[in-house]
Amino acid sequence: MLLVKSRQRGLGKRGWQWFFAWAFAGALAVLSVLTDVSVALYFFPAAVFATFWLALHAPYSRELAGFLVGLAGALVAFLALS
Repeated sequence: MLLVKSRQRGLGKRGWQWFFAWAFAGALAVLSVLTDVSVALYFFPAAVFATFWLALHAPYSRELAGFLVGLAGALVAFLALS
């Protein structure tokens, strides 16, 4: 239902910009879980806001795969640095 509403709003360009926006939201979600509590307080609201904003405005579900790429990318980067 959210996707139908976002398609009606006219933000319906399809492509890499939405994929990277979802990837950024996924990376923020991982950072908010893996970081210390004091730092997570800054990442968590940004991750929630980005996810809900994209759920309301991103027109197509195909770019939603970027969220998983962002999750995996941030997790791999975190594991490589630690």
